Amino acid sequence: LDPPLRAVPQCDWFCDKCKPQFRTDEANDGLELLVAALPPNFTSRFGEIVWAAGGVGFGWWPACIYDPRLTVGSARQLARKHLGKKHLVYFFECQD
Repeated sequence: LDPPLRAVPQCDWFCDKCKPQFRTDEANDGLELLVAALPPNFTSRFGEIVWAAGGVGFGWWPACIYDPRLTVGSARQLARKHLGKKHLVYFFECQD
C-alpha cells in the first residue's frame, strides 16, 4: 500500500482505489448471513490451496478457495448462486 498502513484495521477496510468497486447494494445482499449458516466443513476450506478443474480444455490447475464475502460483481453473484454446493476458486497465473 502506498502509503503503508501503520496498523492492521480493526474492521473492514478498503483503500481509496478499491472503495468505488465495493457497492453498498452488494454489502447488503445477505451473503454474510448465508455464509454464516454454512457448515464449518465448508467454510473452513476458505483460503485452502487446491487443484481445481479449469474447464473444457484447461485441465487441473492450482487454485485458492476464495471466501465469497470478499467478492464483487458477477463473481459475487456466481458464488451466491452456488453457495454450499461449489467453492469459488481463484486460479494462479502461469508465467511460462
